[in-house]
Amino acid sequence: MPGEPDQTRAIAISLGAGLLGAVQPDVNAALGERLDSSLLASLVNFLVALAVTSAVLSRRRGTRQHLADVRGWPVPGWTRLAGLGGAVVVLAGVVTVERLGVAVFSIAFFAGQMAFGLAVDRLGIAPGGRRPITRVRVGSVVLAMAAVVLAQLGSPVGDLAPDLVVFVVAAGAASALQSACNGRIASALGDPVAATALNVVVGTVCLASIAAVVALAGNLDPPLWPTEPWHYAGGLLGVTIVLALAAATSAIGVLRATIAMLAAQLVAAFMLDWVARHEPPTGGAVAAAVLLILAASLVNRSRVTPAAIS
Repeated sequence: MPGEPDQTRAIAISLGAGLLGAVQPDVNAALGERLDSSLLASLVNFLVALAVTSAVLSRRRGTRQHLADVRGWPVPGWTRLAGLGGAVVVLAGVVTVERLGVAVFSIAFFAGQMAFGLAVDRLGIAPGGRRPITRVRVGSVVLAMAAVVLAQLGSPVGDLAPDLVVFVVAAGAASALQSACNGRIASALGDPVAATALNVVVGTVCLASIAAVVALAGNLDPPLWPTEPWHYAGGLLGVTIVLALAAATSAIGVLRATIAMLAAQLVAAFMLDWVARHEPPTGGAVAAAVLLILAASLVNRSRVTPAAIS
C-alpha cells in the first residue's frame, strides 16, 4: 500500500529511540547523583546536546540555511517553541519524582503522553492530516497504560499530591505536543535535523534560565564534575531520541511512534536489568512487556487513513 515502506521505516526508528531511551535514564541519574542536582544534570545534558547539534550543523549547509530562515518556515509560529516541551518534562522530573515516587510519576506521565497523543493526531497537529480516534486506537492506549501500571508494581510510591500529578500529566501532554510539532516541521522542511536543533536551543535557554534563578537564590551548590566521559552521554542519547521521533512522527503520527518507542524501551530496560544487574524481570514486568507489544501491534494494524484538514 502507498507509504508502507516509509511507515515501516518510521516504526523501526521509533523502536530504536526506545532502545536508547532504556539507557538514558540510568546515565542521567548517575550524573545527577554525582552532581547532587537533577536540575544541573539536565542542563548539562542539554548543553552536550547543543554541542553535538552544533557539530552536526557544521556539516549540513542546507540545515543551517533552514535555521537562518526560521521565521519563514511554512508552519504555525507556535510550533517553533516545541523545545519547551522537553524543558517541561525535565522540570517535572526534577520537581515531582522525589515526592510522588517513580511509579506514580511514570503512570501519570505516560497517561498524559498517550492520551494527548490521541488528541494531537485527531486535531491534525502532526503532519499527515487528522487521524480519527477509533476504538482500536483507544484500545491500544488502554493496553499500553495497563502495561505501564504493571511495570511499576513494587516501585516506590510517595505522596499522591493532586497538583503534582496534574503537573506530570501536563508534562506528558507537552511531550506529545513536542513530537507533533517536530514532526510537522520535519515534514514541512524535509529536514528533521532543523527541528531538532531548534528544540535543543529553546530547551537549553529555558533550563539555563531556570538554573540561573535557582543559583541566584542560593539553592545550587558548586558541583564536583565526574571525570568519566560516559556520565555526559545523556545529552547525545537525548538529542538522538528527539531527532528519531521527529522523523518517525512525520510518517506515522504521535500515538503510533509513542507506543512503539515505549514498547522497545520497556523490553530493553528489563533485558538490561537482567543482563547487567542480574535482576530477572518479575511476572508483572513480563506481562507488561506482552501488553505493550500487543498495543504496538494493534495500533499499527489499525490502518487509520489521515483525513485532510479543512
